[in-house]
Amino acid sequence: MAAQKPAEWVQAVINRFDEQLPIKAGQQNTHTKVSTEHNKECLINISKYKFSMVISGLTNILKNVNNMRIFGEIAEKNLYLSQLIILDTLEKCLAGQPKDCLRLDETMLVKQLLPEICHFIHTYRDGNQHAAELRNSASGVLFSLSCNNFNAVFSRISTRLQELTVCSEDNADVHDIELMQYINVDCSKLKRILQETVLKFKALKKAAQIGVINSIEKAFWNWVENYPDEFTMLYQRPQSDMADFAEKLFDLVDNFADNTRRKAAVWPLQIILLILCPETIQDISKDVVEESKMNKKMFLENLRKALAGHGGSRQLTESAAIACVKLCKASTYINWEDNSVIFLLVQSMFADLKNLLFNPNKPFSRSGSNQSADVDLMIDCFVSCFRINPNNNQHLKICLASSSPTTFHYVLVNSLHRIITNSTLDWWPKIDEVYSHAEELRAMFADTLSRVLQSCNTHPTIRITAASAFMEKVTSLKFKEKPTDMETRNYKYLLLSLVKLIHADPKLMLYNPGKPGHEIQSSTAALIKGFNKLVPQTHMTEIAQEAMEALLVLHQSENIQLWNPDAPIETFWEISSQVLLYICKTLIGQQLVNSTEILKWLREILICRNKFLLKNKENATLGSGIPNCRQAQTTLEVVLFMFLWNSDTEAVLVSMSCFRHLCEEAEIRCGVDDVPVQTVLPNYSTFMEFASYSNMVSTGRAALQKRVMALLRRIEHPTPGSTEAWEDTYAKWDIATKSILNYPKTKIEDGQASDSLHKTIVKRRMSHVSGCGSIDLCDTDSLQEWINMTGFLCAIGGVCLQHRSNPGLATYSPPMGPFSERKGSMISVMSADGNAESSVGKFLDRLLSLMVCNHEKLGIQIRTNIKDLVGLELSPALYPLLFNKLKNNISRFFDSQGQVLSVLSAASM
Repeated sequence: MAAQKPAEWVQAVINRFDEQLPIKAGQQNTHTKVSTEHNKECLINISKYKFSMVISGLTNILKNVNNMRIFGEIAEKNLYLSQLIILDTLEKCLAGQPKDCLRLDETMLVKQLLPEICHFIHTYRDGNQHAAELRNSASGVLFSLSCNNFNAVFSRISTRLQELTVCSEDNADVHDIELMQYINVDCSKLKRILQETVLKFKALKKAAQIGVINSIEKAFWNWVENYPDEFTMLYQRPQSDMADFAEKLFDLVDNFADNTRRKAAVWPLQIILLILCPETIQDISKDVVEESKMNKKMFLENLRKALAGHGGSRQLTESAAIACVKLCKASTYINWEDNSVIFLLVQSMFADLKNLLFNPNKPFSRSGSNQSADVDLMIDCFVSCFRINPNNNQHLKICLASSSPTTFHYVLVNSLHRIITNSTLDWWPKIDEVYSHAEELRAMFADTLSRVLQSCNTHPTIRITAASAFMEKVTSLKFKEKPTDMETRNYKYLLLSLVKLIHADPKLMLYNPGKPGHEIQSSTAALIKGFNKLVPQTHMTEIAQEAMEALLVLHQSENIQLWNPDAPIETFWEISSQVLLYICKTLIGQQLVNSTEILKWLREILICRNKFLLKNKENATLGSGIPNCRQAQTTLEVVLFMFLWNSDTEAVLVSMSCFRHLCEEAEIRCGVDDVPVQTVLPNYSTFMEFASYSNMVSTGRAALQKRVMALLRRIEHPTPGSTEAWEDTYAKWDIATKSILNYPKTKIEDGQASDSLHKTIVKRRMSHVSGCGSIDLCDTDSLQEWINMTGFLCAIGGVCLQHRSNPGLATYSPPMGPFSERKGSMISVMSADGNAESSVGKFLDRLLSLMVCNHEKLGIQIRTNIKDLVGLELSPALYPLLFNKLKNNISRFFDSQGQVLSVLSAASM
């Protein structure tokens, strides 16, 4: 059908994409997110063959979504998410097209799409908290659009420039001029922009001239960062047309700057225009300079004076700092071997620039600016200084000092992150030049972590957003000062940056040259322990997520070797077991909204662990006999068991899939000593069945739980993990059912019985399911989870009773033979009176009580489910105990001669 009617098929995919947007389908869950991503990928692939149809369809969807009228916070969030999804899909479709690919309908598409994209770019100044992110996403679409449709996009800019030359309004709209900041610009395109500006600059009003000045500067960086080879070639060939236009525009801008304020506004662009003229820089460095170039020599002299604080104006000093940072940054894209003139110019300003920006006694702060802009400037300067001369690191030492302002620490960490993640050119030095400062960075991390965790209990939740929002006020806060709300916010931003830094290059923090193994292991353990503490911090979600990513990177095989090179395997068992133990205990004991995501991450940790063990399989068991290791394995098993009764299907499937990695670890460990895998993991076969069933993602919730209970009934060997999971689940279940057993004694006249039941049954939807607060049992998920717990306790209770019959069992028991061979002994054990008071006995007592539950609202549901679970899902090992209890209960209705007593008499017994 698709081959016969491709247009209808493509339209069906577009319609499906539209229907699944959050603004139409509602809040997304895991299933809808996966489906949406699948539709996106389909459209991106289809766009390679049906480009116009896909782009036109997405444009219409975006237009319709933009025109929607919404009310309420949830609808606003769904709108924002929908717009991001559409923009991201558009960008990927446009980016996937071959360059210079011409189409007849290009102009038509640009006319449809461009206004919608401009809507986001022009409204970024709005108060909407999502506007900046939408603008960034839209700018990505515009960049991709301009790759193959530059003429159509540039035509809009050029037309607006022409309109502004005849416009008499002082406050004319310059938004379309600003589009040149976001378009794809190579050498020839930048030349066209300069040429167009030279022709029209003089006729523009002041507002338009300022708009052009700011936009051309950003267009220049667009070119340099996306086409660094072209910029490098500029210094390897004679004077070009680019230089001619740049020099003419320099002169026009110089004439425009007829007062201090205007000079401060144009100096950053003037230094860039001068950089585009390498021969001019060469000429003005001489003692005798042509008259036509004297203004450029004077510009550099004034720049130096202002930078040194002799310019007579704070505005000019600040502008000089900005211009010089841009000069330093641009110079790093030129190989020192190609041209030395620009580097002589840089070196003549280097010392004054660093003194101005990195003075801890007088932190740099621009008048009328926000702190994030100053921080960005300092980061640009730090990175440029490193790339020019990594050995000249006085400013690095200043930023590392504990007495320096928090801003300096933030600048240092983010600069290092940029050095790690952005190393485009061969001659840029690598981060290993800074490895020698690993100990100081570890100390900074430990100190920052301690301060943030201490402040969590005393300060309100502070949302960590984009790093560019770091601090709104300049302060000279020091580590030893008493924390304030602003300082706490700053430390959180710093902590987030430190975690990202470790994620980017873990070797930077693990570097310990010349130290003995035990000291290396100690510092590694302290570092990883810090990350562990961050994972469950639900009030700092971004930091927690980055901490998980960092721990995953640290668990890569090559990085585990660095935990202690003298004893990598023993250290692995010690430290990684601590990670598992801490996270598993957290999942069991705390209310974590993102518990399913943490479990997914834990699965990735298990995968990394097994990869490391496989690479070292000959010595895989070295050090694995430590108590931490055994305890971690037990606690992990507890977590996996307890997630099996989760109301979230995805959580159950993830838990089941984790059993596979538990089995793989057992296989590796048993392979070393050539012993049966059941020696380490007695329930290996059943665990593998759990794992294989986890792939059936289409399973419904009820069917999945039936399968889970069937597999639980197959477990034959009691282990500390299975017993602890049963006991913990029973404790939660017991609290949840007390109200039911007390009914109707609870007051019902004023509705308190129902309220009591609701609050007691699941006062928390289990630590790994929901957040805090009481949850109504009438909520489907809450009731389903209580039913799942009941089924879990029924299905695995027989194994736990078996464990209870052997109280001395402290480790995994050996295989005990088929169930049929154990019936006699089990019946005799379970007939003992002592077991009647055990947790299993108490559980069965409560089950029998619930079979006659007459709760006003939920009695029928509870009775029906209990009868089904007892009749179909109860472990056969519990039958004798159940029958004994039934016999004891029923016997109350008969006297010693077997005669039936009255109901009232029996009830009083």
